[in-house]
Amino acid sequence: MTRYEDGSPYAYSPGTVPYGVEAVNIGWLEKDSEFPRGEAPAEFVQSLALLCRDDSRNAMRGVFPCPLPHQQDPGYPVSIVVGTQEVVLGNAEVRVVDQNGRWLVAPNLVHHYVTAHSYLPPAEFVEAVTARRSAPK
Repeated sequence: MTRYEDGSPYAYSPGTVPYGVEAVNIGWLEKDSEFPRGEAPAEFVQSLALLCRDDSRNAMRGVFPCPLPHQQDPGYPVSIVVGTQEVVLGNAEVRVVDQNGRWLVAPNLVHHYVTAHSYLPPAEFVEAVTARRSAPK
C-alpha cells in the first residue's frame, strides 16, 4: 500500500470519485510513518467496524497485510469479527462525507490501525464515521 498524508488529495484510485467531488486521504499508513496516536471513542470504533462490514468500497483483487510493526503476528489476512461475521481488512476502502460535503477516504485497514496501533484519525473522520455518513455509491 502507499502512504498518503491525512487530508491530502485522494490519489489511490481517483477515477472512482465522481467529477467535482473533493476527496481526501485518511489513514493511509506505511512502515516507519509517524501518525497521531490516542484512544479513539468506543462509539467510533463500533461504527467503523460496521462500515467495514456493510459499506466497504473500491474492492481490490489482492489483500494488503498491515505494514506496521507488531509484537504478535496479526495473521494474514488481517480480519475482524463484526457480530457473527468475519470481515477481511486490507482489500477495500471506507468512504464517508464530512459536514462540508468532502469525501474522506481510508483503506479499510484503518480499523486495525485504530485498534491495534492506536492511530487517531482526524476529528472530522471520527465525526463522519460515528454519524454513519457514508459517501453515495
